[in-house]
Amino acid sequence: MPKARIIDGKHLVELRKATGLTQKEFAKAAAVSVDSLRSFERGRRALTTERFQLMKLALGYEISKSQRLRVMIDYLRITFKEVRNLAYFCQTFLHCDLKEFTSNDTRLMTYSHLWRRGDIWIFDYFDKEVTDNYQITLQLSGHGCRQMELILEKNGLTWYDLLQKMVYERSDMKVTRLDIAMDELYRGYGHEHEQFHLVDMIAKVYQKEVVFDHLRTWNHIGGGGLKFENREEIAERSQGISIYFGSRQSNLYFNFYEKRYELARKEGLSLAESLEIFGIWNRYELRFSQAKANEAIKRFVEGTDLAEIAKGVVNAEMQVYDRTNQYGAFLPDKKWQALFGGTEKLKLSVRPEPYNIGRTIKWLLHQVSDSLALVEEADKIMDTKYLEMILDTGCINERGELILKDIQADVLLKKSKEST
Repeated sequence: MPKARIIDGKHLVELRKATGLTQKEFAKAAAVSVDSLRSFERGRRALTTERFQLMKLALGYEISKSQRLRVMIDYLRITFKEVRNLAYFCQTFLHCDLKEFTSNDTRLMTYSHLWRRGDIWIFDYFDKEVTDNYQITLQLSGHGCRQMELILEKNGLTWYDLLQKMVYERSDMKVTRLDIAMDELYRGYGHEHEQFHLVDMIAKVYQKEVVFDHLRTWNHIGGGGLKFENREEIAERSQGISIYFGSRQSNLYFNFYEKRYELARKEGLSLAESLEIFGIWNRYELRFSQAKANEAIKRFVEGTDLAEIAKGVVNAEMQVYDRTNQYGAFLPDKKWQALFGGTEKLKLSVRPEPYNIGRTIKWLLHQVSDSLALVEEADKIMDTKYLEMILDTGCINERGELILKDIQADVLLKKSKEST
């Protein structure tokens, strides 16, 4: 039975504050006791994704069942500062053998050497033993992500398992790029009017029916054949529309495009054949770089669903409307809401945060708890005290002492606030 995924209590606090309710009011609305709510928020009780979702449902949040969007990791680049045993790294974190990679020269990203396993690439240095520079960069293109998924599936694992292990065990890890792709699925022949049309998005931008938060620039391209007899030929010869929001040099960049045309052109199919075979209408790509890429992966590992991260970021950066009501207020675009509605806005903070013991506890829950349970049962069978020996062996170092002092000071501060 798979383990329940644990969500950091701070996300529950953020949700409660977003509603503007007190703890007592929120607990009543979410159908939990006040004591349970406080325990979840402070990390004293494990908050599972299922429990978090039930609370959101009780509060009136929509959980999409229409499956209109298919969400996937479509590009990933991670740098590790100190990997001295690459063979061990591949077996432990990538679940494949270094012997499966081929050795190549390269000049990309200042590296001198490249290991390739299809589209799964690892960059390092030929002279690392001389220079003592053991930095590597793992890069997965879109095809590389699909190839990694095959490896994970073979081992009964998921992206969550792979990235969680890296985050919890590799302190030298830094995510420098993450692309999340959301495919709007084709609703079927005769339902094209229910799909979101990007040509309408262009018109809405000019009509100020799209409101942006931080994004300041945009661009769009699109074209097709000039010789046509009817509307069907216009569609068949179109190259499709691509809309770009934000700057390529920024930490967050959107690219929305008509994927159906790209697939038809690439595979030599008609537009109708492309839609029926691949079932994709539009693709909405989000490109995270540097600090925002790190924060997105952190959120994912902490238990936030990948689709919720992507849709939450879109909702935080842009709102799409469709005309106004009789009082002049903008009305949310229903087609856009069908895709991205029901998900609260998500801001990816790029500010460093102090140590949180919850991260250590979650690592123990996911990586150590099974082994400890095994040792405990073995002790009962063999009449031994290995578990006691393991616990007695551990010691608190200087850094640990400082962390405990910080925790104690934080607890005392919270108690003093509660008593006032």
